[in-house]
Amino acid sequence: MSESASGLAGAKAGILGGIFFAAAASLFNVLLLEASKGSVMSAFQSTPGCTTAPTTPQDCFNTLLNTDIPSLVAFPIGVFGILFGALYGIYFEFLPGRGYRIRAAAMGLAMLIVLLFFRVAGLTADPTQTAVMYACDVFAAGGYSLIIARFYRSYTREVEFKSPDQGRLKITVDGKNYTGKLKTLSLHSAHTVRAPSESGAFHEWLVSGGVSVLDSKSFETTMRVDGDGLLKIS
Repeated sequence: MSESASGLAGAKAGILGGIFFAAAASLFNVLLLEASKGSVMSAFQSTPGCTTAPTTPQDCFNTLLNTDIPSLVAFPIGVFGILFGALYGIYFEFLPGRGYRIRAAAMGLAMLIVLLFFRVAGLTADPTQTAVMYACDVFAAGGYSLIIARFYRSYTREVEFKSPDQGRLKITVDGKNYTGKLKTLSLHSAHTVRAPSESGAFHEWLVSGGVSVLDSKSFETTMRVDGDGLLKIS
């Protein structure tokens, strides 16, 4: 699975995760502001643009709920959701931990930090509302992580590539060196695998799990991925 293919699979998962995160954060933000309407209206009453006729504090409050939250909260979160989903796919093997969920949690945390840095994680009127909103964002980031892990997993499988001599017997997959690595590859995909023919040390391919090869005796053959598995040089 190329980096572009991994990124595409991650972006597809990120669309679903981003929709969840954006919807959860926006809905909670609206409910929070409605519940704290008194303090929000007080803030608008001291805002010049909301007290100059014909604009009223109520007009500003309506704009906040109906325009600002969708454009300044929901939309940026959705965009970041797709972006970080793509990054999750591209850099999956380099993320800390093992497994889809642990690595997705690391990416979800990174996304949350970026949202807080750019101040698009929610609109609030006072420190108490901000603290409550950030707590909601933490839970939403957890849900985002579970979603991208679940759907990225549905598009890919993990394959381990082993060689008895990584210096002399390298395994290339579609021209890339995967020797000794654990890689995510597209489910139900086919790839050209090759071992050095000139070394004389290659005997056959050994496979397990959902991995199969067209010709186990040929140093260059086609590998198919229908599940997690192992490809090894014997």
